[in-house]
Amino acid sequence: MTAAVAAGALAVAGHSMHSATALASEQVAEVAPAAVTGPSFEPEVLQVSLPRDTASGVSALRRAVERADRATAYQEAIQNRLGQPYQAGNSHSLDGWVAKALGLMGLPQALAEGVRSIIMHESGGNPNAINNWDSNAAAGNPSQGLMQTIPSTFRACVLPSLASRSITDPVANITAGIRSMIAHHGLGAVMAGGRRDAHGNYIGYGGSGCSSYDLNEYASQLRTLWTDEPLPVGAATPHAATAQAAVAQAPAPQASTHQAAAPHTVAATQ
Repeated sequence: MTAAVAAGALAVAGHSMHSATALASEQVAEVAPAAVTGPSFEPEVLQVSLPRDTASGVSALRRAVERADRATAYQEAIQNRLGQPYQAGNSHSLDGWVAKALGLMGLPQALAEGVRSIIMHESGGNPNAINNWDSNAAAGNPSQGLMQTIPSTFRACVLPSLASRSITDPVANITAGIRSMIAHHGLGAVMAGGRRDAHGNYIGYGGSGCSSYDLNEYASQLRTLWTDEPLPVGAATPHAATAQAAVAQAPAPQASTHQAAAPHTVAATQ
C-alpha cells in the first residue's frame, strides 16, 4: 500500500510539473508577440520629426514678429495720428455727424461731448438754422448751420476735403466751427463745451480765418484723449514688410542626413 501511495504521489507531481511547464510556455508565448510588435525606435522614426519641428519654430517666429509689429505700428500711429482721418459716425443723427466730423479731422472722440454742447447752444441741433437778427445778419452775413458759422468763416475753416459742400452740410459745418474755435480760443474751449463768462454763462465764439489752426500745439494733450478709435487708414501698412523680412532671415528647415529605412510593419495576425 505504501508503494501504491508513493506511486500515486509521483504521478501527481509529474502531472503538476508538466502543467507548470505548459503554463510557462503559454505565458512566454503570450509575451513574445508583444516584444515583436513593440514601438520601434529606429533612427528613421526620429528623423522625420526634425523638419516639422523646425517649420513649427519658423511659424511661431512669424506669429511673434507679426504681433510685435502690430503693437509697434499701433503705438507709432497713436503718437503720430493728429489730424489723420479715420472712420467714425454716420450721416443721419447729431451724434453721428459729430463723430464723423471728429474722425475726418483726426481728433479724438473724447471731444464729442463738448462739441455737442456748443451745437445745442448755437443752433439747438438744427443743421438748417439761420440767425437773422444779430450784427452778422444785419451786415448780410447771417450765421448758419449747426455751429452757426458765417460764410467767410466757413470758407476759411472748413476741412479742405469738405470745401465743396454747403455751409449747412452738418459734417462740414461742424469741422469749420471746431477748427475756428481751436484756432481762436484753444482746445480747452472745445473740451469745456464753449466759452463761458464769469458767471458760467455760454458766450459765442468767433475770429477771422483759421491761419493759426495748429494741432501740434496741443499734441501732448490730445494724445491722452484717445480711447478705442480706429486707426487712420493704412497706418500700419509701412510695417507690413517687417514681419516678412524677419521670417526671411529665419533658418530654413534642415534636411535630414539619415537615409530613411523602409517602414517596418507587423502582420495583423501576429
